[in-house]
Amino acid sequence: MIGKQLQRLGNKFFNRSVFFSPIKRNFTVRTLSQSARHTRHRTFALTTSGVLLSLGIYEWKVLENDSNVKDEPASSINVDKSVSPFPAILAPPEYPLTANYALLGYGTRSVTFINFKVYALGIYVAQDDLKLIPKILSTNFLSTAFIDTDNTRSHAENVEAALKDDQKSRVLVSNLIDAGVRMVAKITPIRNTDFNHLKEGLIKSILKHPDAKKDQEKLSRGLQELKDAFIRKGSVPKNDDLLLELQANGSLQMYYWSRKSKKMIELGRVDEPFIGKLLFSEYLSGPKPLSKGTRDTFVSKISKMF
Repeated sequence: MIGKQLQRLGNKFFNRSVFFSPIKRNFTVRTLSQSARHTRHRTFALTTSGVLLSLGIYEWKVLENDSNVKDEPASSINVDKSVSPFPAILAPPEYPLTANYALLGYGTRSVTFINFKVYALGIYVAQDDLKLIPKILSTNFLSTAFIDTDNTRSHAENVEAALKDDQKSRVLVSNLIDAGVRMVAKITPIRNTDFNHLKEGLIKSILKHPDAKKDQEKLSRGLQELKDAFIRKGSVPKNDDLLLELQANGSLQMYYWSRKSKKMIELGRVDEPFIGKLLFSEYLSGPKPLSKGTRDTFVSKISKMF
């Protein structure tokens, strides 16, 4: 049995001329005695068996090592061909953030009626807060009232469906924010713009949320803080970055990255939590999220945590 296996293995390897030179295995030496010839053939057979056994072990080791190879996670993601790839991780000191953030959702924002791309959007979550997400979305209240309403689906499938539901998604994303899950929105213009357009775009997105009018006092105070943060004037070339860090206490810290000057500029801070909550809710929930692609990739990553 072993001999036949070695022979088959030998044929396999000896036939690979790209790796091995042909070896003449059938030969005789007529000047040797019968005993010498017998010894010669026996020695060759043992040597060949040893070589084949070694090759078999080598092949098994190669296959074993190949099976253990794992793909390294990508260091960046191509969101749109018009802008630079988005880093998979945003972390200090390269970025003036309070934590390390991992990219969960990404896509583009378009003007619907003409499909005119405005900016690329990435939503990052603090790496230390990733473990909080499945805990928050598995509480008895949320599970019973909003998530696990379909007994034919797994919890992960129900989470994905709920996060894509027009109404349920509002509640779930709101709970993530209220629980202190830290996030960053990375906005990269696909076309040249200016600070005033960026500011007006943020204000318009905030006012679009159905809860915006529920507390007029908080809304007015927060929008004024946002306007005060955008005291910088002038153009914003495409492929520059606007970073909005939603911190655990709900405040919104804003930065601007200029690729031309290679400088990170601190714009300002919105301390009213109502503003950051409305904005990030618009990014990730509701019937018409600001970037459906960003919402969908975010939901896909979340559902795989269960």
